[in-house]
Amino acid sequence: MQTVEQDLKTSVPLTESVSRKARLLQFAKWWPMLLGPAAMLIVYIANADRQEQYVSKGPNERIALILLAVPLINFLLQSAVFKRGFCLFMACLSAAFFCREWHFPGTSVGIYIALAMLAFWAIKRKDDFEQYIGRGSFRIWLIATFATYLLSQLIARRVFHYVNLPLEEHLHIYFEETVETTAHLMLLAASFAAWKLGLKHKSPRIRE
Repeated sequence: MQTVEQDLKTSVPLTESVSRKARLLQFAKWWPMLLGPAAMLIVYIANADRQEQYVSKGPNERIALILLAVPLINFLLQSAVFKRGFCLFMACLSAAFFCREWHFPGTSVGIYIALAMLAFWAIKRKDDFEQYIGRGSFRIWLIATFATYLLSQLIARRVFHYVNLPLEEHLHIYFEETVETTAHLMLLAASFAAWKLGLKHKSPRIRE
């Protein structure tokens, strides 16, 4: 009887340790959420080293169209190959970002109209999109990508000015452009990862 009680006392801490490790591993999967803040840290480092030209608006805008053209093409191809609404949705989203970075007349207002329409589409097809995306690493990466875009817009709206972020007054444009470029890179990476996802969900037609 005493042996059984000792075994139970030993097994309880062991179980708690395993559970704690499992939670930590699950939490660690969300590391892509750190990429946006990491981009801001890079700006601080560039500023300290007096190399702001590498994180300025010019270089970031010059590569933006190239970075966004890749996911646009990738998702359009996936839409044609896999015939899935999610792929078409992501192609339209990439196209909206691409047009915004192109900066032709009307894009300043047009991007908000496009995002509103895409948001309505996403809400309407929420269940289908969630079923397609699943709950694996692609979902985490996609959420982190959207979170990074959101971070860039919070920076653009000078939100961090109100929380007294160090050097925000001087560096906010560098923060915005570098974080936004990071989000473009994440979208690009997601577009390649989506090929693997699409192979698991082949469908004969795009469902509207």
